[in-house]
Amino acid sequence: MAEGYKKIFWGIVIATFNITLGVIKVLPTFIGWIVVLTGLLELEKNNSGEAFSSSKKATKILAAMSFGGMFLSFLGNGNVESFLPLMFYPLFVVVIELVVFHKILAASVHHFSELNQHKTASIYISKDRMYLIIMGISLVFLVISLTFNQATMGIVGAILAILSRVYLLTIMSALGKEEHTAKDNAFI
Repeated sequence: MAEGYKKIFWGIVIATFNITLGVIKVLPTFIGWIVVLTGLLELEKNNSGEAFSSSKKATKILAAMSFGGMFLSFLGNGNVESFLPLMFYPLFVVVIELVVFHKILAASVHHFSELNQHKTASIYISKDRMYLIIMGISLVFLVISLTFNQATMGIVGAILAILSRVYLLTIMSALGKEEHTAKDNAFI
């Protein structure tokens, strides 16, 4: 399972920090989401049940949305963001990301509970809560910024979104280092 979490980690890195040379993106965002999807497939292969299926579906939506966004941005020469219906497009992406990573963390907690690693499960429950709080506050600031055209709120929301992404990277890195085998608590 560690390999799946490592792929998710690198997918998040690619989706967050994409490299652009002129008008061409070397590593577009949708490539990052495809890497996250391969990590989810790896996790699902090593896990019983369909705990990661909702995350897979939402990640496919993210990959399609980011590909479509890249295509529209390329066609519109970067001026597509001023089109009113697409103004809230980034918020939809952030909400879907929040759902994807919350579902991944919830499935991981369930996995650790099945392995009788209740202490590890409770650690990741608290990390999931913290991620949801940071990302939720970020969403509130971004909604206020876009609705009322408040640049300061947008900057605060963007900083919180970056902090939540870095926090998420640390969580995925830690999940990749966890022991994913059952512990025998008979003698404890």
